[in-house]
Amino acid sequence: MGSLLALLALLLLWGAVAEGPAKKVLTLDGDLVLGGLFPVHQKGGSAEECGPVNEHRGIQRLEAMLFALDRINSDPRLLPGVRLGAHILDSCSKDTHALEQALDFVRASLSRGADGSRHICPDGSYATHGDAPTAITGVIGGSYSDVSIQVANLLRLFQIPQISYASTSAKLSDKTRYDYFARTVPPDFFQAKAMAEILRFFNWTYVSTVASEGDYGETGIEAFELEARARNICVATSEKVGRAMNRAAFEGVVRALLQKPSARVAVLFTRSEDARELLAATQRLNASFTWVASDGWGALESVVAGSEGAAEGAITIELASYPISDFASYFRSLDPWNNSRNPWFREFWEQRFRCSFRQRDCAAHSLQAVPFEQESKIMFVVNAVYAMAHALHNMHRALCPNTTRLCDAMQPVNGRRLYKDFVLNVKFDGNGAGQCPPGCWPSEGEREQALRFHYLAKKT
Repeated sequence: MGSLLALLALLLLWGAVAEGPAKKVLTLDGDLVLGGLFPVHQKGGSAEECGPVNEHRGIQRLEAMLFALDRINSDPRLLPGVRLGAHILDSCSKDTHALEQALDFVRASLSRGADGSRHICPDGSYATHGDAPTAITGVIGGSYSDVSIQVANLLRLFQIPQISYASTSAKLSDKTRYDYFARTVPPDFFQAKAMAEILRFFNWTYVSTVASEGDYGETGIEAFELEARARNICVATSEKVGRAMNRAAFEGVVRALLQKPSARVAVLFTRSEDARELLAATQRLNASFTWVASDGWGALESVVAGSEGAAEGAITIELASYPISDFASYFRSLDPWNNSRNPWFREFWEQRFRCSFRQRDCAAHSLQAVPFEQESKIMFVVNAVYAMAHALHNMHRALCPNTTRLCDAMQPVNGRRLYKDFVLNVKFDGNGAGQCPPGCWPSEGEREQALRFHYLAKKT
């Protein structure tokens, strides 16, 4: 443990010296600061780390965290006298990039002793010069399971609680390995079981499978194949989508599926971008399959845009959630001039409206004037932020009963106690108080949540 921490300290020191252009970080001041990790950008190609802005799963989810923090900080019943801040980073939808970014979350822990005090040199000066790193109380994120797994392995070393709003890999249920991880969504087992039940209902007993490389796709498809065998469903071929595949490679996956002409049903456990590229390749090859897909595709219209013909007849699964009307109003009111706190919002605006601030043609556009589709996991992001806030509220009441300010017992916050005694025991409802309905905050046994099914009807 000691040698690992020393290695991390060297990595952080090297990063401080060798960093290139300053990375973008969203920071909000607060008495307690929550880290945030969102796929603001899609993953880049082989030569670049980050791709285009991810409007739904990136920008919307990030804004959902800010929306929740605004509500919490203005609520006199929740953490009165204590303001929650934020330190939000971009994972670029890539586990290696996310891990590099997440080193920010542990800098303060490395600069402090076990009791939370800053290291003092023999001459009486502090070991760290300049501004001390921001202490992160807990982390909201990540989105993709492989990202959350990498980050969880880092945060556990520093006893920093983590709550994910979208990572569903069954691996993350292992509390012996991910002992500071929690989530507001259920594991993939339930999706896998539902997908197998769909196949049995339609008597589709000979199918192919496609999985995204990484923990979400690979563990998800393994769970599905286990459920399929229990229902006497045979798998003709199992294909995998790599992390940086080009158009020709996706067409190769489609051709491999076509090699099994009797298997007209293809089961997908893929990321949204992989599902989109697979559909596009299917359309280019004029092929046809009946798709049964996990929540990586879910209800996202962007996955099928431009490939509607190839997507006809698909059945997709999405975790049951409800849209938050106040968030819709909040998001549609945003523009680059009233939302300067989000350093990625101008880039999103240019991409969304195909305008340029250099050409000065962006001011004429408004989110009020275009259709709005609320991303399906916004509710789970808001739940994750509220869960952390309620845990801190309950901890504050227990440790600082005579003040509304932070007392010495919470400076710094004991991450182990926060997670074990408060995060895992928090209960709340959609209004931020009381008892939460079944499933909005999974218990230790991770109760089954309702799933929604989407059918893309074939044109007649």
